[in-house]
Amino acid sequence: MKTWIKLVLQLAVPVVILIILFKLGLWYGLAGVAVVAGIIIYWLRGNYYVLQANIRYGKKDLRGALDYYGRAYKANRNSGFAISQAFVLLKLGEIEQAEKLLSQIMQRKMSRNNEMTAKINYSIALWKLGKHAEAVAMLEEILPTFKNSIVYGNLGLYYLMMNDLDKALEFNLEAYEYTDSDKTILDNLGFNYYLLGRYSEAKEIYEKLMLLNPAFPEAYYYYALTLSELGDQASALKLMEQGLSYEPSMITTLTRDMIEEKLEEWRGIPLPE
Repeated sequence: MKTWIKLVLQLAVPVVILIILFKLGLWYGLAGVAVVAGIIIYWLRGNYYVLQANIRYGKKDLRGALDYYGRAYKANRNSGFAISQAFVLLKLGEIEQAEKLLSQIMQRKMSRNNEMTAKINYSIALWKLGKHAEAVAMLEEILPTFKNSIVYGNLGLYYLMMNDLDKALEFNLEAYEYTDSDKTILDNLGFNYYLLGRYSEAKEIYEKLMLLNPAFPEAYYYYALTLSELGDQASALKLMEQGLSYEPSMITTLTRDMIEEKLEEWRGIPLPE
């Protein structure tokens, strides 16, 4: 049966029942309205929990978001809610729990988009658990049939983290050709050039990235290191300080301590007048 026919039937049946009840009497009709309202509220409670989870996530209350995503999933077993719950677990550093939840969800039938999102998040869990080859293999399997900036961004970063710089560059240039306006893809390419010692090319990419106002410290940290290598210490120092405004991503090894240590080192270097 077509989806629109099912929807029409779902709407028509309660309306017909209410009409019949009101014909039997006002109180019968009002009682029917109350029952239907209760059913709708019960049916939509998962969406309400997700709304509450999203509000808390926006306020960086990850524990609160985790709780409400969990409630949403228990309410109607929507795989998308569980995937969101697992993502928050990854953000909280509870990797084993995230991996367990995602592995369970991936056994279920779900939409193509949810399936790919689950696999992308599962690859992050594998990476964080030290299963780097498995994490890479999962995204390499996905990419041919599901090209998007997240897969390109994560896989490009995996190659960089594995220090396979030539392979990473070939891939990150492919990703850049796919889209030259994604922040992660730009950051990967700039970082790639930096690691290869191609500082002028790294600077060119980072300049483009800065126009997009990236909200992750890696962009500022490695752009600062690039400018330092090119002799622009004053600009490098400002960028490094800016990097402290953001939380490091889940995949990279950059920490807040690394930024602070570099700042302490640089603040002791006299700047040219």
